Amino acid sequence: MLRLKIVLSLFLLIVILSGCTTNNQIDEEIYLIGIDEIKNVKVNELFEIHGYLKNNSKQTLDISHGSGMFMYEVYDEDGVKILPNNSILFRNDIGYTAEIKSNVEYRDNGEGQRSDEYYQFVIQIPGTYKVKANVEFWVESKGNQQQINLSSDLVQFIVE
Repeated sequence: MLRLKIVLSLFLLIVILSGCTTNNQIDEEIYLIGIDEIKNVKVNELFEIHGYLKNNSKQTLDISHGSGMFMYEVYDEDGVKILPNNSILFRNDIGYTAEIKSNVEYRDNGEGQRSDEYYQFVIQIPGTYKVKANVEFWVESKGNQQQINLSSDLVQFIVE
C-alpha cells in the first residue's frame, strides 16, 4: 500500500509540474531559412538574391513582418562584407501579416517598399562569394507577440 501511495504521489507531482511549466520560446526548428541558388553571376552585372522562410511545422503559422523582413549579407573570399551599390537606401515602414501553411515557403523581398539595393547586388571582382539571409518577423504565442530573428547558413556562389 505504501508503494502504491508513493507511485501515485510521484505521478501526481509529474502531472502538476508539467502543467506549471511554460514554454515562452517558440521552437526555432520549425523555421527553415534559405536562399535560392545563385548562378550565372557575371562581373559588373546586376543579380538578385531571394531568400525564403519555410514552415516545417505541422500547423499553419501566422506571422507579421516589415518590408525589411529579409536582409542579405554578401562576403568575399576573405570574409569582407560587400556593401550595397547605393549609399542611400529607402524603406517604407509598412507592416504585413501572412499565413504560412505547413511545408510552404514564404518569400517577400519588399519589392516596391524598399530600395532594390537591399536584394540586388553588383560585384566588380570575379571569385567565390558567400551570402546569408537574416530574417526578422513576429509570431503570436499565447496572446503575446514574439520577435524572431534567424539567419540562414552561408551559401556559396561564383562570380565570373
